Amino acid sequence: MVTLPRFVAAAAAAALAVSAPSAAAERSIFDDVKLEVTAETHGVEPYPNELVMLRIRGVYRPLVNIAHMIQPSLANFGWTNLTRDINFDAEFDGFPAKGFERTLAIFPEKSGELTIESFTHKLTVVDGNGYRQLDVKSPPIKLKVAEWKGPGGPRDPHQWWLPSSDVRVTDNWSGDPNRVPRGETVRRTVTIEADGVTAEQLPPPPVMRSPGIISFRGPIDRETRVTENGPVARAIYRWDMRPTTAHPAIVEPIDVPWFDTRARTLRKAVIPAQRMAWAAVGPSGEPVAPPAAEKPSALLLSGAGAVAFFAGLGILLLGGGAASGVPALPPRALLALRWAALRRDPAAVRAAVTRLARDEPGPAQRWTADPQVRGALAELDRHLFDAAGAPAPSLSRLSSLVRKARREAIAASRSKASGLAPLDGPYGKA
Repeated sequence: MVTLPRFVAAAAAAALAVSAPSAAAERSIFDDVKLEVTAETHGVEPYPNELVMLRIRGVYRPLVNIAHMIQPSLANFGWTNLTRDINFDAEFDGFPAKGFERTLAIFPEKSGELTIESFTHKLTVVDGNGYRQLDVKSPPIKLKVAEWKGPGGPRDPHQWWLPSSDVRVTDNWSGDPNRVPRGETVRRTVTIEADGVTAEQLPPPPVMRSPGIISFRGPIDRETRVTENGPVARAIYRWDMRPTTAHPAIVEPIDVPWFDTRARTLRKAVIPAQRMAWAAVGPSGEPVAPPAAEKPSALLLSGAGAVAFFAGLGILLLGGGAASGVPALPPRALLALRWAALRRDPAAVRAAVTRLARDEPGPAQRWTADPQVRGALAELDRHLFDAAGAPAPSLSRLSSLVRKARREAIAASRSKASGLAPLDGPYGKA
């Protein structure tokens, strides 16, 4: 016969035996789970807008049926997902478990100590013959963001702030900028790639402006490529460009400042300088290469110099003056005209003709009105200044026409100054 005390003791022991597995299961569900967040700063305090890799890692012993991650608002941070969530086999205190990992790229927006609030992983786990809901939270973490000291930082209004581990600049032209067809444009395409930033962090298109060059900005493309090591940004800028003068012009280089996040120092990427010029055009209107002999031979130059010397010497020996209408010395502009024609320099020929007309205003009124001279000068001006392009005239012929017309103009002014009545002129009335 079982006494009452023995019955009570047996009942208590049975109750303990029934409740023990339940308590152990309760502890397994709630204690054998872990969710941690780690900010990878590599031992340095990042600056604003600098990439920080945020790793969210969880390890769970219970059998997970459904999982859903709730992310905090991440106030004071810009962010983007890098890869898909990863599930893997792991261990928890020596017991088999399941692991979970998510990687975010975050960009602090200001300096100071910023807080990353808790991530919550809502799990549905298997518990005996049923399911239980379980919320696993990560502890909040603090991230110290450094304040930039000196010029060129995130708050500098005169310089773009681009923190990156590497920046690359590529410069391409749709045609040869040294030989632009008359009246046409060539497209310049500049591509900037930067590691560790998004496309919105790349600078706006620079102003492509230089003396003697006109440019029209084209479409802009931006894209962000996501990799395991962080985002890679690309921006493609385009301009349609052409020269505006007859002389070659230089497109000035453009600096792209950036902060090297590895070396922790400011650097500059450069969009290189480029020469631009119109292409030479032949009589048929087709672009031609410059002549092989751009410069006259040494024998030709020495002969021209000798001719100029003896011409000047002859004028000195023969004399001259105001009474004769001939200058005592040949104008320097006349010698410059011959020299420029021998060098085949159209711009120098035009400058010499202009100077000659300015130095001798009297005779110039006559020889500049000569139809042949005016026609040859019009051809030269079309070649130099017409955007549509015109072939270069014969510079030696132009020089000869100007010199001949000038001699006739001087002779005519000398005859007019004579006090004798013209022998073949009209008779006066008696």
